[in-house]
Amino acid sequence: MTDRYKRANEALHPTDKAVEGALSGGAPRKRRSPLRAALPAAVAAVLAVALLVNGVPGLGGGTTASAAYALAQPAYPDLPKMPAEPTADSEAAWEQFNEDYSAWWDAWRAYRNEAPGLDEQAGLLTALEDFTAGSTALALAGEGNGVYSPVSLWFALAMLAETTEEDSRREILDALGAEDVEQLRAWADTLWHALYTDDGTAAVLLGTSMWLNEGVDFNQDTLDALAGHYYAGSYQVPMGTGEADQALADWTAEQTRGLIGADGKVLETTPDTLMVLASTLYAMGRWVNEFQPENNTDDVFTAADGTQQQAEFMHRTEDANFIRREGYQAAALNSTAGQVVFVLPDEGVAPRDLLADPDFLGSLDVYGEDGIYGEVQWSLPKFDVSSDLDLKSTLTGLGITSVLDPEASDFSPLTSTEPVWLDQAKQIARVQVDEQGFQAAAVTLLAMSGAGAPEDDPRICVMDLDRPFLFVIRSDDAVLFAGVVDSLA
Repeated sequence: MTDRYKRANEALHPTDKAVEGALSGGAPRKRRSPLRAALPAAVAAVLAVALLVNGVPGLGGGTTASAAYALAQPAYPDLPKMPAEPTADSEAAWEQFNEDYSAWWDAWRAYRNEAPGLDEQAGLLTALEDFTAGSTALALAGEGNGVYSPVSLWFALAMLAETTEEDSRREILDALGAEDVEQLRAWADTLWHALYTDDGTAAVLLGTSMWLNEGVDFNQDTLDALAGHYYAGSYQVPMGTGEADQALADWTAEQTRGLIGADGKVLETTPDTLMVLASTLYAMGRWVNEFQPENNTDDVFTAADGTQQQAEFMHRTEDANFIRREGYQAAALNSTAGQVVFVLPDEGVAPRDLLADPDFLGSLDVYGEDGIYGEVQWSLPKFDVSSDLDLKSTLTGLGITSVLDPEASDFSPLTSTEPVWLDQAKQIARVQVDEQGFQAAAVTLLAMSGAGAPEDDPRICVMDLDRPFLFVIRSDDAVLFAGVVDSLA
């Protein structure tokens, strides 16, 4: 076992190129101009990526239960933090701020230049849009509140492709729109670096891991590929025990900053669980223009079943772009981590009816050709919604079936054990919205087993979200989360 730990740890240490690539986390598309003219840029600080055998950077800064089972763990880039504007209105304070801001921006630009953008990686943006549209409609089918992260499932499936072969791999590649694993690896690198953000005012954090049963003989090359292309830590645990389930929950809580996993199990393993692939996504952003609590009112939200629910609504009126189309209207709130688009269906139109159109999510551009600039009157309920989705029917709808069949699945790239098949596929997600902004998190777990009506004035958009509605959280042309709010209770 000691030799296996040593091999895994050595294999997971990145090359110089990988280190440089890991520092290319997402930068804002547009620079927010400082209040004073910026001075020449300072030299950006040199950052390093380390891969640790003991300890995981977490909420409390200490070693967690998951660390005890680690073969090796990646540490994510320590990205530069955006400087705060000075509180003292002095020339010296503003000169220092301008210098710090220029250095921060140069560092972000350097990160961005280390990897191609989503629209620069051939085929990625189209494939991602197709996957998002198809999988979201499938994942959010049914009734009640639903929150889903296509990006979290995308990374979990990409890792699953690395562990499979033949028809099992081909079906996954087809669902993701990739020609082969090499293209998928390039896409994963671009997507990770385009999204990963942590500048103190916003966060878009991705986490991936592989959990193996202590009794499984595994192929080290496959673990190396997961580490090198997906930043995946690797762990061995005694499946089917409370310790294993707690270690997975602890890891999830760390990756999602406590939104998911802090209050209990995220997955119940059994002694027959051979492997678990986990993929998390955490996003946090502050509204560019926050809601003022003194403007809040108590009002009624009419749930999908007709129930009248008391809720606290936030109010604001602003000049902004919106869209109005047959069946719905939509407007967006800008945040430090991207854009949150809220969609209000017309009376009699269910939110999930809109998702049935494969072009719907990709068309939610309030700045597009049919965007209207006018007055947006916001009445937005504060909410905290979560869901626990079984994704096996989603995978089947995407054409991924072989891995679910013990007689057809092929996990030979990972292990010689037979048969191995995908036994559980689930995603837990949660989104909170209040006056300051939002935070959202999701974890996708793949477990393998073996042996309103518009106002008369067309230039006024009344976003009174007092009935079931949709929301979409976007960053750099990627849909991070999509959700249906049928009820606030």
